[in-house]
Amino acid sequence: MNTPIRTELMPGVWLTAVQTRKFKTSCWSLQLLTHLRRETAALNALLPRVLCQGTAHCPDQELLGAALDRLYGGTVGPTVARRGEIHCIGLQGAFLDDALTPDGAPIFPQATELMGDLLLRPATRNGRLRAEYVDGERENLLGEMRSVQNDRRRYAALRLEQEMCREEPFGAGRLGSPEAAAKIRVKHLDRHYRNLLAESRLELYYCGSASPEEVRQAWTEALMGLPRRGRPSLPEMLVNVPPETVREVTETAPVRQTRLALGFRTGCGIDSRRYPALLVTNALLGVGPASRLFTHLREQQSLCYSVSSGLEAHKGLLTVQCGVSGEQADAAREEILRQVEALKMGQFTAAELDAARRGVAHRLRTVPDSQAAMARFWLDQAVAEAPCAPEELAQLVSEVTAEQVTECAGQIALDTVYTLTGEAEQE
Repeated sequence: MNTPIRTELMPGVWLTAVQTRKFKTSCWSLQLLTHLRRETAALNALLPRVLCQGTAHCPDQELLGAALDRLYGGTVGPTVARRGEIHCIGLQGAFLDDALTPDGAPIFPQATELMGDLLLRPATRNGRLRAEYVDGERENLLGEMRSVQNDRRRYAALRLEQEMCREEPFGAGRLGSPEAAAKIRVKHLDRHYRNLLAESRLELYYCGSASPEEVRQAWTEALMGLPRRGRPSLPEMLVNVPPETVREVTETAPVRQTRLALGFRTGCGIDSRRYPALLVTNALLGVGPASRLFTHLREQQSLCYSVSSGLEAHKGLLTVQCGVSGEQADAAREEILRQVEALKMGQFTAAELDAARRGVAHRLRTVPDSQAAMARFWLDQAVAEAPCAPEELAQLVSEVTAEQVTECAGQIALDTVYTLTGEAEQE
């Protein structure tokens, strides 16, 4: 696999191309990067769903499906993600790689053209996006939002983020709010779409057998007519936001198992020199069955049914979630904080450190085995403007010392505690 080639095609439009014959399909990603704001988050989340409904040449799902079938069963779907204060919305496609087409005829040009049409030449009526597509996909988006409430783990994570970042754009969430989504009409989304095209940074990604020069030329042609209004800028990442006091939030719901979620500030983003140490610190704390939280809370003390920690790398947030019985919630919280303090004091063994380093390094080294994982990884790097290949980052992780973990853990500060408990237990 060749080293990714990164090129600016036009002002604010960047292409990352990876040439490889490792996969049977080629992977395409087209992401609009814009400011994450409460008033526009739901509009952003809805737009790629509507764009995937059709193009000017294939204005409905039947015609679009036929076009994809002609490209040997290609697929295109909407994507919505957050990277700190940046909202990443767009399309991701997979097509049979040209190296494997049965008749040797390239489909690369047609696939690029289709992706460009979905972005720039969507299905319209009377010069606007189609109202029936906006209305239908709005209801689907609201359904996805409601589904989060039925998944208590996801719901607890969402509410923790909302409370922890209530004064920050990140608190708007990946999909925005149901209240804002329910108010969206075609005129609102059409106007927002045209502003996004002109003002957002565009990140393109390709992984397949075509050369970077072929990819550059194809994308340049497919995006002819893309409006540009100056050079798009991205918001500054709000990483160093120390908590003034620990915020406590408790809510009740018809659940049998209490969800306890703790949010910490680390003061370390993905572009920090301490980031490799933060990855190892998180792994030591709560990633996998060898982590301290799993070993101490679940295996040794039986305080919870499940427990794990995770990172939002661009924001420098570390979160811990566990499922507990109501009467064990306080004890579980105390033990979680005790394990964080243990890392600050360097109270972990060389074997634990080595296992954490090897686990993180292994996950990074397997990124090139998945096209979707590579697309996510290189988007992370592009947003952070800190290019570093998976193997490079894995090497840095493998060199993390106990002193670096202790230094990194020393910056971790508790910000918010969210508890979702059963109504019967609350009574």
